[in-house]
Amino acid sequence: MLRSFLHSLPTGENRRNSYAALLLLFTFGFYHWNTDPEACGGDPVASPRRHNQLLMVSIATPLPKPAVAARDILHAVDEKLATDATATPSTTPGLPKAEEIKSPDGTVLTGRWALTASQDRLRRGQENLEKTTDYSAQFRRQERINGELLDQQAMNLKVRHQPFSLYMKWTEGDKGRQLIFVEGQNDNKVLIQIGGVPGRLTGALAMDPDDGRVRAESRYPATCAGLLALTKIILSHHDHDLKRATGVTSEMRDGESFDNRPCYQTTLVYDSPAVNADYYKSLILIDKELSVPVCVRNYTWVEGKAPAKEDEDSLIEHYSYTGLELNTELTDVDFTKSKYKMR
Repeated sequence: MLRSFLHSLPTGENRRNSYAALLLLFTFGFYHWNTDPEACGGDPVASPRRHNQLLMVSIATPLPKPAVAARDILHAVDEKLATDATATPSTTPGLPKAEEIKSPDGTVLTGRWALTASQDRLRRGQENLEKTTDYSAQFRRQERINGELLDQQAMNLKVRHQPFSLYMKWTEGDKGRQLIFVEGQNDNKVLIQIGGVPGRLTGALAMDPDDGRVRAESRYPATCAGLLALTKIILSHHDHDLKRATGVTSEMRDGESFDNRPCYQTTLVYDSPAVNADYYKSLILIDKELSVPVCVRNYTWVEGKAPAKEDEDSLIEHYSYTGLELNTELTDVDFTKSKYKMR
C-alpha cells in the first residue's frame, strides 16, 4: 500500500519535496507523543501533576537537609521523579512526603521543613560573618527588663571580629552615650561614658560586662552584642526546637523585605511556657543576600497565657540592623577613647 501511495506522488522535484514533507510530519508526530510539554511561561509549581505534593509538613518527621524555598524543594522532587520511574514522594528516601509541603505558590515552608531551612540559611550567615573582618550599622533595640518594657534605643554601631571590638554611640535614648569594648584590653572591661554634661564630668567608667548597672538596660552583656552573637543565639534555639520536635509551630515565608532589602521571615509559635519559658512567639527576618538576621521581634507570655495579639504588653525583645556595611577596614584607632573624645 505504501509503495502504491509513493508511486502515486508527483515525479522529479515535486516528489523530493513530498518526501521531505512526510519526513517532517513523522518527526513532529514522534516528538508530540513522546514528550509532555508545558505551556511557555507556565508556572511549574502550579502544574496539576504537582498538586498532591502541596500540603503541610509534620514537625516530627525526620527530614534531609532541604532547599530554602518550597519552590526549590518541588523542583528537586520533580527531578528525582523524572529520572526514576519507580520513585514517589512517599516511598523514596530523601524526598518530602505529600503532607510535607504547604504552599501552592512556592513561597511558604511549614513545620520541620521551615525550621531546617531557617537553620540552614542562618548557618550560611554565620559562615559569612566569620569571614567578615568588620562592619558598621545603625542598631535599634527595645527590651523588657524585670517585667518592664524599656524605651527604644538607637545607636551607631561598629564591630570588629578579631579581636572582638565594639563601639556604640547612642542616637536615641541616652543620646550621646558611648561604649567601647575590646577583648583583651582594659582588663576586659566595658568603657561607658553617659551622654550630655554628666558624661563630660564623669568621663568613661570601666565596668564588667555583667555589671548590674549595664544589665539594668540590656538582657545580654556587651560581649554578646552584634550580628554574629545574635545569629548563634537564634541557631541554638533552632537546634533545641529540632531536637525536641514538638511544642512549636514554625513557618518560613519568602517575599518579605526590611530596610529595602529582600528577606525571608521565620515565624515560631510555642505551645506553652513549658516548651519555651521566655518566648510565646518569635519573628525573624533573614536578609536573603547575607543570610543574617536583620530584624528580630520576640514576644513573651502574659500571665501564663498566649497573648491575644502581639503588642507592647507581650514584647520582650526587638533588635534591628539597618544601613549595614561590611568590611569597612576598621582599625585599632576606631576602638579608642581618643577618637571619640571620651575622657
